[in-house]
Amino acid sequence: MPKHFLPKDPNDLVNHCLKAYIYENDSLSLLEKEKVIFNNRHDSKKVSLISGGGSGHEPGWIGFVGSGMLTASAQGDIFASPNYKNIKSAEKATHSEAGTIFLITNYTGDNLYFGMAAQELISKFGESKIRLLRTTDDVAVSRTTGKLVGRRTLAGCIFIMKILGAASEKGYNIEQIYNLGISANKCIASVNAGLDHTHIPGHANNADYGKLEENQIEIGLGIHNEPGVMKTKSIPSNEELIPDLLKLILDKNDKDRGFLDYEDNDQFILLFNNLGGLPVIEEKALLYCTIKNLADSYNITPSRVYSGSYITSINAPIFTISLFNVTKAANTDFTELNIFDLFDAPTEATNFPKSHYVSSQILNPESRIIDNFQGYEELDESIDIQRDIMYDSSVLERIIRTAAQNIIDKEPEITDWDTKMGDGDCGTTLETGARAIIKSLDNGVAKSGSLRNVLHAILKVLKDDMGGTLGAILFIFMKAFINKLESNLNDNISSDNNDIIAIALDHGIDTLGEFTKAREGHRTVMDVLIPFCRSFSEYKNIHSAVEAARKAAEGTRRLRPKLGRATYVGGVSEKTEFPPDPGAYGVYEILAALSE
Repeated sequence: MPKHFLPKDPNDLVNHCLKAYIYENDSLSLLEKEKVIFNNRHDSKKVSLISGGGSGHEPGWIGFVGSGMLTASAQGDIFASPNYKNIKSAEKATHSEAGTIFLITNYTGDNLYFGMAAQELISKFGESKIRLLRTTDDVAVSRTTGKLVGRRTLAGCIFIMKILGAASEKGYNIEQIYNLGISANKCIASVNAGLDHTHIPGHANNADYGKLEENQIEIGLGIHNEPGVMKTKSIPSNEELIPDLLKLILDKNDKDRGFLDYEDNDQFILLFNNLGGLPVIEEKALLYCTIKNLADSYNITPSRVYSGSYITSINAPIFTISLFNVTKAANTDFTELNIFDLFDAPTEATNFPKSHYVSSQILNPESRIIDNFQGYEELDESIDIQRDIMYDSSVLERIIRTAAQNIIDKEPEITDWDTKMGDGDCGTTLETGARAIIKSLDNGVAKSGSLRNVLHAILKVLKDDMGGTLGAILFIFMKAFINKLESNLNDNISSDNNDIIAIALDHGIDTLGEFTKAREGHRTVMDVLIPFCRSFSEYKNIHSAVEAARKAAEGTRRLRPKLGRATYVGGVSEKTEFPPDPGAYGVYEILAALSE
């Protein structure tokens, strides 16, 4: 169910947002009644750039007001165009002797109201002082469907705000800046894709806002819940989705949507825009997939890459891919290098990031990805011993492979338990380790029948492949166990392998106890490890030890958590039975293979 944090009076949502912005940036002032944010340091001898639109798209457009970008932004209510009075007030607050350019988002209300304001200002100051520039970058609106109204505005307007704002700051005249905007707009193309539409704050939770089915992605949808051009029948992978989106932007054979002209060696800027509901980790994964597909399919490596939330749609799980062909945007007043300089120029706008680029050259970030880091030489901590514990290689491999497969099969259930009582990563952490161990087995680690070889392979997986608290706990235990096992073998303290293993298990548990306060009864992995080790130490019988582990794992259902994130789960004190502890049960599933 969609939910929002709202003021006591939902009508205050926009007003409070506007006020917050002037606390964040002292170069901004607010005309409260008119919903206008403006740059209070604007030099009236420089061209003013005014834009705006409905609220709910923040940081657009108020987040891009400041020296080097917009001079002012006129905000409407949520998803509603600013009215004539809003826009006229924005111009009055930042009136420029050098003239004003209205950067219009190409939606009906914005066109009408900005157009009304422009006409009155033209009659007052003359055509040479007022310009209207529509930003139109959405390729989902084809030439056929957009014949009358043109393409919609998506995140590509950010490119134009930035370079025109920087050009104004550098003192270019209104004609030069306007012409740069015209040429740049022709060289920008964008497309949206999303998992759902957005829910508008203040509307009923059951309101029909075009909600998608669980297995759908919509391509080409707009920023106000406008429908797209298609819905998928299932959720594609990133590697399947991104090529379809880039084809809409870059397919030269598509006469209805081939808006972007480009040639080999043209230089691009890529903007990956998050419309508010995309987790950052997914945003970055999609961005990387976009970069890779641009290179692999179109031989395009952007010279600049930006990502984040620029033009949003409240909390919509939607993203935009926007491409700007800088090479083709160059004109008689601005070279390709000039345009990059404008894009990199500093700005006081609240939400535009500082440039991290030092030249306009095509990026080569792969040279900064270190695939096989060595660093200083690691010490070999294994003991040089002659004795080992040997098993039938087929039996040894079957046991280890069964243990790993047990984890893989149980992962969904372990993840479910951990989601209810923890942070949800236990099952996947264990599965990652299990798959890495299977890979080691496939590479022949158990073929010799050497227990030491297998134990060191498991230790390496715990160190290099598993993460999380459980990975650390198991690593400490296994490291201490292996060290003691090898020491016992080296000292030849017993001819009975079970004695040697039992002593090493006790040492592993004792060492682990120095690093964690968890003990039996605390509902952790220790509830299984301790009884398993103590049982084997006492009886030297693996079946009895595994049975002790099973009973302990099941017993965690009746234990209240005393350590870890599960202690913070609401309602714990009222419950008498829980799911089993996921870490404890996962370790039992591993140990269960030993008794087969």
